[in-house]
Amino acid sequence: MRSAFYAVSSLRVLGLSRFAGLLLRPRVLLSGACLMFALTGTALGVEHVKSCEKCHSDPDFLVTNKKLYDYYKGWSTSIHKQEGVSCSDCHGGNPQASDKVEAHGKGIKATDPASGVYYKNVPETCGSCHTEILEGFRESNHFKHVEKKDEEQGPTCVTCHGSVSTEILNVNNVSEACARCHNEESKNHPDNPEKASAILHRFLSIQRFYRYITMHAKPEEAKEFFSKIDPSMRRLVVTWHTFDLEKIDQGTELMLVALKAKRDEIRSRQAPRAE
Repeated sequence: MRSAFYAVSSLRVLGLSRFAGLLLRPRVLLSGACLMFALTGTALGVEHVKSCEKCHSDPDFLVTNKKLYDYYKGWSTSIHKQEGVSCSDCHGGNPQASDKVEAHGKGIKATDPASGVYYKNVPETCGSCHTEILEGFRESNHFKHVEKKDEEQGPTCVTCHGSVSTEILNVNNVSEACARCHNEESKNHPDNPEKASAILHRFLSIQRFYRYITMHAKPEEAKEFFSKIDPSMRRLVVTWHTFDLEKIDQGTELMLVALKAKRDEIRSRQAPRAE
């Protein structure tokens, strides 16, 4: 079983932070390997990032290279730093070197095709941690545009989420994110932003029913029910990143029906009986 971190991170991508928190219940267990990673990852990340941080946190960058300084500040308060993801994990280079040329090495800039943050390499770089999300993204038309040799750019993870300081798409901002490409001017499926927003609204209803069942069902009953529901939920998160809105719409509708039926079953048992 993958670690709870990956399950929770995936759900946060859908803006379901409170729902994601439910997956941190005792019944969600880390495997031995994942547990070791969770315990050591942050410590290793902090150790490796020291030379990068020492240089790029210099206040002089506010004047000499404010863009680069702001990039560092964004990372310093990001979920990536909290999870021990260092600069070199994405950009490469040698974080233990004090010399600038040696520390940067080759292929560190986003304009360099050898860089992990070059747009064609971004999916694989992000996918080194977000493996299941990458599986879904590879099935998407977005990924096909990234792979095309005759295109200079294509939508990647950072197109929608940003880079070091990621933006979580939710019902409040998903339409705006989609509309950057899908709009009346581009004639590129201009109805997609509205469809995506409607799907995430449905996820909010799913979240509400999920919480109700968690709070009101008997522990063993909830455990049995969620053992069947949670795999489908995780698949939906992956399916979201295929951007097949028709398929996602069908999946969320089925999930909503199942959760609502269970909610109604629990509620009927709690209703006071007539004398």
